[in-house]
Amino acid sequence: MLTKDTFALLFRYGLVGVLATVVHFSVGYFMHEIIGLTPFNAHALGFVGGLFTAYLGHYHFSFKDTGDHKNRFPKFVVSSLITFCLHQGGVLLLVNYWQLDYSFQALPLLLVTVPLASFLMARFWVFGDR
Repeated sequence: MLTKDTFALLFRYGLVGVLATVVHFSVGYFMHEIIGLTPFNAHALGFVGGLFTAYLGHYHFSFKDTGDHKNRFPKFVVSSLITFCLHQGGVLLLVNYWQLDYSFQALPLLLVTVPLASFLMARFWVFGDR
C-alpha cells in the first residue's frame, strides 16, 4: 500500500488541503474584517469556500477523477462533516475527559489522525470506485 504512487497521492492530497485551509481562512477573515459579518457567519462562508476548494482540488489534482459530480460531491460533503465531528469529538474526548493539554497533546494528535481518516474516506469511498 505504501508505494511511490501512494506517497505522491498523499503529497498532492496535502497540497490541496493546505490550499483549502488558506481559502477557508482568507474568506473568513475577509468576510469578518472587511465586510463586517459576524465571526459565525464569516467562518461558515470560509468553510464553504474551503470545502469547494478541497473538493475540486482533490477531484482534479489529487485523485485525477472523472466520475460524476452528482455522485462524488455529496459523499465529499458527508466525509467533510464526519471529519468535523471527529475533530470536535476528539477535542471533547482528549481534553475534557482525558485531560490532555489542548495545544501540545490533543491538537497535534488530531492534526495527524483526522486528516488520515479524511484521506482514507476520500481514497476508498468518495473517489474509490474509479
